[in-house]
Amino acid sequence: VIMSNLIPLIPSPTPEATKVLLLAHRTELLDQAHNQIKRYNPELNVQVEQGKRKVDVEKADVVIASVPTLGRQDSARISQYDPSLFKAVLIDEAHHATANTYKRILEYFDFNQEGCQKLLWGCTATVKRHDGEALRQVFDSITYHRGFMEMIENKYLCPMRVTIINTMIDLSAVRSTSEDFVQKDLAEAVNTNPRNQVIVSSWIKYAHEKGRKATLVFAVDINHTIELCNAFIDAGINAKFITSKSNAIERLQVLEDFRQGKIPVLVNCAILTEGTDIPIVDCILLTRPTQSTTLFQQMFGRGLRLFPGKEDCLVIDFEDNFTDKGRHSLITIPTLLGLNVTSVVEDQDILELEEKAIQYQNAVALQEQQALEEQGKGGLDAEWSLFLT
Repeated sequence: VIMSNLIPLIPSPTPEATKVLLLAHRTELLDQAHNQIKRYNPELNVQVEQGKRKVDVEKADVVIASVPTLGRQDSARISQYDPSLFKAVLIDEAHHATANTYKRILEYFDFNQEGCQKLLWGCTATVKRHDGEALRQVFDSITYHRGFMEMIENKYLCPMRVTIINTMIDLSAVRSTSEDFVQKDLAEAVNTNPRNQVIVSSWIKYAHEKGRKATLVFAVDINHTIELCNAFIDAGINAKFITSKSNAIERLQVLEDFRQGKIPVLVNCAILTEGTDIPIVDCILLTRPTQSTTLFQQMFGRGLRLFPGKEDCLVIDFEDNFTDKGRHSLITIPTLLGLNVTSVVEDQDILELEEKAIQYQNAVALQEQQALEEQGKGGLDAEWSLFLT
């Protein structure tokens, strides 16, 4: 929506430079951008460059291009574009922009030349990349940033309610990389019938029976996605799944049915993590454990879009046991707030939970100060559970 409203406001550095190129890396993002830009700018000619979809360069005001299509080393399709006719390049999910495919495109459009007057603008909810690559390689500065809590407070995102369920699964033996758990090990640990049954029964109790309409589930890998979906189906729920192996046409149909409210539960792995615009979602199931704060926020963020008649989004955080302190911690709602909590939290507002977390932290800090003043006598007996009641 922001990009759609930005496009007509971008000044042209020369009389000839009137076109805009928008880059995205997945089909869903391309189609989403096309629909939104047309919706807000019906007077503009908006076309998509990807696979069999080709652009009439002379007629197009806005070109929405697949990064793999234009950015491959052997791609000849980029040569049809005259850089001098473009006033701006916009990048969706801009945290990917340090990849070589993006750099090739930006170099072609003269952004490596001193004095380039085109606008380069990116948007992302993921300012920090998983691999730590600095976005300053591509962008001069971050001009606007808001955290998700502030966005909720200011009503740009819907209220978020939290339920925490402990699965009793132990992840301490699961190997980690510098970024996250090793996927194969993680899938073997969590894709079990008992855990999947806990997920389904918890969803029925806390979401289905409370009238939640559209639940998005994040799983670890393809097998976990399929087996978790089957667990919902076995319980009589009309659940569907999509993965990277799903047929493109079938995937689009499933997504459209989900958007229309025809499917109450949609299970995915790594497909709907970024940039997905399905505002009807009013429940998120975090069944994919992670050590990445970025990934964790991406997942529950898919449910925070505003939608007519939507009061809030319930995030059910399935916590597993993890005790290896020599590695990155397991990211959960409590640890995101600066706590280490194993207690079950049921249907609590995230802002109220944050306030209780602050009270807890202040109490601990006060007791630490008192302990220092008493030369180590006494102890830290503030219990987080006191603040949940």
